[in-house]
Amino acid sequence: MTNEATLPVTDIQPSLTANGELKRFQIGCWVALIGIGLVRTWFTRYEIKGDSMSYLDIARAVAEGHAGAAIHPYWAPGYPILISFFLWLFRPGPYWECPLVHVVNLLIFIGTLFAFQLFWREVLQWHQNLVKKSDATIPERAYWAIGYSTFGIATLNVITISLVGPDLLVAVFCCLAGWLVLHLRRLPGIRYALLLGLVLALGYYAKAPFFPIGIVFILCVFAKWPLSPRKIFLATIAFGTFLVLCAPFIAAISLSKGHFTFGESARLSQAFYINGVEYYEYWQGGPEGSGTPLHPAHKLSDYPTIFESSVRGIGTYPAWFDPSYWYEGITPHTNWKRQAAVFRSNLIWQGFSTIMELGAALVCVLTLLILLTDHRNSWASGFRKLWFIWLPGAVAFVMFASVHVEPRFLGGWLILLFAGAVCACSLPAFAGTRQVVGYIAAALLITTGAALVLQASREAVGIDHAAGRSARDASIAVFLLNNGLRPEDDVALIGNGFLAYWAHLARLHLVIEIPGGFASRPGHPATDFWESGPEQQEKVLAIIQRTGVKAIIADPQNAPIGSVPSTVSAPWKKINGTDAYVYLFPTSR
Repeated sequence: MTNEATLPVTDIQPSLTANGELKRFQIGCWVALIGIGLVRTWFTRYEIKGDSMSYLDIARAVAEGHAGAAIHPYWAPGYPILISFFLWLFRPGPYWECPLVHVVNLLIFIGTLFAFQLFWREVLQWHQNLVKKSDATIPERAYWAIGYSTFGIATLNVITISLVGPDLLVAVFCCLAGWLVLHLRRLPGIRYALLLGLVLALGYYAKAPFFPIGIVFILCVFAKWPLSPRKIFLATIAFGTFLVLCAPFIAAISLSKGHFTFGESARLSQAFYINGVEYYEYWQGGPEGSGTPLHPAHKLSDYPTIFESSVRGIGTYPAWFDPSYWYEGITPHTNWKRQAAVFRSNLIWQGFSTIMELGAALVCVLTLLILLTDHRNSWASGFRKLWFIWLPGAVAFVMFASVHVEPRFLGGWLILLFAGAVCACSLPAFAGTRQVVGYIAAALLITTGAALVLQASREAVGIDHAAGRSARDASIAVFLLNNGLRPEDDVALIGNGFLAYWAHLARLHLVIEIPGGFASRPGHPATDFWESGPEQQEKVLAIIQRTGVKAIIADPQNAPIGSVPSTVSAPWKKINGTDAYVYLFPTSR
């Protein structure tokens, strides 16, 4: 590549040794960020999201010695394997498993902060080299204030520490990979090339989209003109290490699915969001051209709609533990018109709106820095020269926006994008400019801190994430086990199974479902059941009993209003301290 930034092949670390005041400032920011993370962890310690239960099913299986459970074509193994270590070490009961997982999330957050510190320090070296004149660089304290603000927004507000899933872990490897790219361009060496391959492989094991972006990271290191035998050799080492470490898992899941795959989530997302296939569960076929399910869930009734997904060995909630099983036979295909419309929508409503809603102050400060940059074209020129900092983030953003994007996908990649934009800024040589930038950065840090504290306070008083304060799921699990059910029993659910974490805690299997509502098609079968009248309800109970399940649990959590009435007559039992009910079939009493 030509016209790009370079650094001399020297270690300029001594010039970056922070003075005592700067170190105290950095320590203060660390303490504040970790303190906010700790508070938010405590007040969301029982929170579970839609994908969380599948990851925890895998983690528990691995902790109990079933290592093969981690070889899954849809869910990446890195996060559940990490969780499994702590489950094995502490062996928590129903009331303590979820808080323990959130403590692990806090540890991941601290690890992300360490990785960010390495990355942002390396970016500072490139910024100082690009600008060259010391009076044109962003003051170090202001630079770190911008960095910690970026980190806080990306990890605590965009991803969120309460999320039981791998996205925060992905941010660790985004920062580590970004650091290694910059370090290898400055000081090429075999040790760091091997380390880059290892980090990229770990990123892939954290989440499958890291695999194609890992190749982009390697190109960012070694696509540098002029090429030399040493650069080619180091690129081969990094890429070879990456492939060798990823190959066993790719081979295992490819063999299990009968075709090459590094993860099935991309295929299914294409079908869901581009081809219009019903998601996320109980696909019965269609639309035209999208294939036919090889083993669809058994539909037991049309009114109300009842589905059976009784397959042994695929988790607490089989309908979503392995989506690739239920969607075998699907044929995702390209629809360029639809793809373009989805891309525009994701770019505007998810990407831009997420950045502006959660990081408006950061965007404003970055805009001011760009406007302050000496000479109108110097920022754009510097940004182009630093393509290897921000390109992986841009590629990730485009990749997600082309099909499906959620804010939690973007946190780590936004750090790379903002790093490239900040690094390219150079200040005009006017008296007082650096002081003004210092004030602006301080205002940004205060504004960001206030936003993070405000969100933490909303969680503390229960305005946001109120479910994260309640041990409701553990209470339901203990009640069921104390009232006739046993681990490994099959049960039915009136409601939505995604968040039926109590079934995981009680080691039950949700094999029958009258859904509370469908994500991609109209209808509220749970409401239909309660409104159908006693005679129809008895018929439904008889249909469900014939499947051999031991009980039906009616759970209104995350379901439309009316999915479960406020009072239900006997023989339904209200589960103490909750709004859920259970109907125990006679053999279970």
